[in-house]
Amino acid sequence: MLSSDKPSPLYLQLKDLIKQEIENGILKPNDRLPSENELCKLYNVSRITVRQALAELVNEGLVYRSHGKGTFVANPRVEQELVTVTPFDETLRRKGMKPATVFLSHGLLPADFNLATLLAVPLETNTVHLRLLGLGDGEPLVLYNSFFPEPIGPPMVALARDKARKGKSFSTYDLYKEISGVTPSMLTQSFEAIVADKEAAIMLDIKPGHPLLQVTTIVYTVEGRPTEYRIAAYRGEKYRFHITRPANHFGV
Repeated sequence: MLSSDKPSPLYLQLKDLIKQEIENGILKPNDRLPSENELCKLYNVSRITVRQALAELVNEGLVYRSHGKGTFVANPRVEQELVTVTPFDETLRRKGMKPATVFLSHGLLPADFNLATLLAVPLETNTVHLRLLGLGDGEPLVLYNSFFPEPIGPPMVALARDKARKGKSFSTYDLYKEISGVTPSMLTQSFEAIVADKEAAIMLDIKPGHPLLQVTTIVYTVEGRPTEYRIAAYRGEKYRFHITRPANHFGV
């Protein structure tokens, strides 16, 4: 099945072969892959070839390594389209996962220069800080830190607490429709690769230094007033965002 006569390197051939077995359901989530030695013998390739193939699969999020135990098939990543705003609950249910939201904490935080600028409030004005944890099938996926101007913050906290107590899954964006006089119209987002600090690692049940995808969002009302500044940290191996764009000029 693998041949040095083919144009692609052996490690890519091996990677594609394993990838096909995962996509076709031959290898299922959390199945253990054969060991490096077993793969070497099975496909008559070198250990370097096997390690390169496995590294590619790890980078694509298709498999994960467990120290001292081996390499296992990863659960499928949650994919979210960027063109439209898709609620957390809907995104996970489309993947056949059971969503849940945990209310972690809330409090008042005086706005420093950065927060005052982002939320268009006077310096040292109290803002409301809300922390939520999004889960899929009981596994932590995303840690939300949201900041609101004080008139909007208290009803947001009350709604979030009530829904979490009732076992409903949600993100802050889902709550706006229940707050009169506040209608989100636009949001801006930026994406950044980071690593988990100790606090995020505890909340997301991972080790410090684990790769995360940080999504920073500012939500604006129809009047153009910023109503929320949110920092969401997604587990990098569990979540992926994608976008489809027209290629009129093949630009970037």
